[in-house]
Amino acid sequence: MLIKFRTIFLAILFFVNSYVAFAEIIIQPTPDQGLQPRLSVDDNGNVHLLYFKKRINRPASREGNLYYRSYDHETGQFSLPVKVSSSAFSMQTFSIARASMAITEDGRVHAFWYYPRTSEMIYSRSNPERTMFETQRSMVSVFQEGIDAGGDIASIGSSVALVWGAGKLTEEHQRTMFARFSDDYGKTFSDEVMVSNPDLGACACCSLAADYAGSSDLVIGYRSAIDGVGRHMQVLTLKNINQGITGAFYGEMSELQEWEASFCPLSTNDIERMGEQRWLVFETQNRIMRMELMSQNPVSAVGEPFSETRQKNPALAINHIGEQLIVWGEAISHSRGGRLNLRLLNKDGSNAEYSFTENIMINDYSFPAAASLPNNDFMVLH
Repeated sequence: MLIKFRTIFLAILFFVNSYVAFAEIIIQPTPDQGLQPRLSVDDNGNVHLLYFKKRINRPASREGNLYYRSYDHETGQFSLPVKVSSSAFSMQTFSIARASMAITEDGRVHAFWYYPRTSEMIYSRSNPERTMFETQRSMVSVFQEGIDAGGDIASIGSSVALVWGAGKLTEEHQRTMFARFSDDYGKTFSDEVMVSNPDLGACACCSLAADYAGSSDLVIGYRSAIDGVGRHMQVLTLKNINQGITGAFYGEMSELQEWEASFCPLSTNDIERMGEQRWLVFETQNRIMRMELMSQNPVSAVGEPFSETRQKNPALAINHIGEQLIVWGEAISHSRGGRLNLRLLNKDGSNAEYSFTENIMINDYSFPAAASLPNNDFMVLH
């Protein structure tokens, strides 16, 4: 079922009444009865979808494959599915182990995901025509201990970065971030390297988000585990990574927001580009927050929940005129997707007064995804 919403408000400009329409938001289930959708927009405005599909559509079934589809804005339809994973695997029911996707300038789609049964981080890339994917590769062998959640993948030009967290699960305060880098469209990758200060730790049950900031810098948003309880949101900046990296090195660290918690938050976050800006959305103390990373603007809360429930699993999309759509789920357990909520923001960050009261339930074991379309409208999948 496809749902479209458009909010209209009355504006007075030069004493003339005129109606101004916000972006249209198209909300629909993930195609193919898919779960855990990830949407990405390339530099040409094309929308790409990565999702998990069960082999047997039964509640207890967990085995399936990753699939890729592109979106045709003119027809409003997704292309036929292309299988990404070379073999079926058991879906991780926690949203922290989500697969991730990036697109290089040659048109290739790059996917990075987690195999929970064997604690592996898996990578595959498509051909430039995106009609097939190469045989998947296991990418982590040296720093594999304690991998318990998904990593993230980022790309710019011909560069690809794979990032993940690892270390003993019983010593979260010593876990840290690791990465591998490619400058040939993912054909080859550097050795595994440590990229963050292990004194900060790294939450074993929280995901991370990464994106390039310019052609040679990488920003990573992740949750620390200082003394096992300081699960603060951190941003790690790696500079000049295209000059070659050998051995461990620590990027520049900035703490965004504190969260003292002795429990596992199971939190996720998302980064989206807007020109030179990199916006991060994340969860702190049960509420979705947003921040622009490059200018270190203050952290701000996105919006109130429908009721006093936990907000989780945010995704962010930004259109060409600077409007931001943030989507998330509410009233969630480790397996229940919860109820979809969203907030539309103007370019200046003010609330666009977009009214959303629909009771749309996210599939169990899933989460929402968002993308901007070429005409500045938005698409939301659940």
